[in-house]
Amino acid sequence: MATAVTVTHTAVCKNRILTGLPREQYDSLFSNLTPVNLHHHQVLYDAGDDIRYAYFINDGMASSMCITTEGSSIEVGNVGNEGMVGIPVLLRHVTSPHQVVVLVPGEALAVTTDILKGEFNKEGELKNRLLSYTHALVTYMSQLGVCNHFHTVDKRLCRWLLISSLQIQSQSFHLTHDALSQVLGTGRTGVTMAANKLQKAGLIQYHRGQITILNYAGLEAACCDCYQITKEDRKSVV
Repeated sequence: MATAVTVTHTAVCKNRILTGLPREQYDSLFSNLTPVNLHHHQVLYDAGDDIRYAYFINDGMASSMCITTEGSSIEVGNVGNEGMVGIPVLLRHVTSPHQVVVLVPGEALAVTTDILKGEFNKEGELKNRLLSYTHALVTYMSQLGVCNHFHTVDKRLCRWLLISSLQIQSQSFHLTHDALSQVLGTGRTGVTMAANKLQKAGLIQYHRGQITILNYAGLEAACCDCYQITKEDRKSVV
């Protein structure tokens, strides 16, 4: 089941959807944002959970995971500070279709979905930004289906590392082989072989779960075109 978030005392807004919004127009939204810490492996929603809170990510990254009845998993989307966790409520769905788990710890601004829906229903910049983000997220999720079916593990790993670096705005982060195998939907051995291949090529450094991108241009060259397609969509959100 989803675990409770921890309230933090900082309230800096670094989320790209919220930044630049006229606060006087969305007073109810901004006055009810609660800063929370997002912990590694924390489950924000399980599949089928009611979505009572939406999370505007400040930093870190949350992943939407599809889990089979046999226990296998694969990532079908992720959110950094360009977006929001809880999009289904804007589409009139009150439950989460996927498990949403924190892969890279950080902070977010939480708000009840009732308040969010009230502010969203106003015609204005918030609605425009959330709809633009929803389009980019749907495009990304569609492209993931193509990538996961047609492309090799090493190319998919390149794509995932590049997108994640873009999401958290850092070229270094911590993620274990087990976590990578879950998001890529492949065995741990395949992930290890792919990571070793990239490391031997001098593209990344990977030691005890700490991943550092050493050659960004080289990693882009080794990646499939899925990264460029989704990168441009996400950059154009706000």
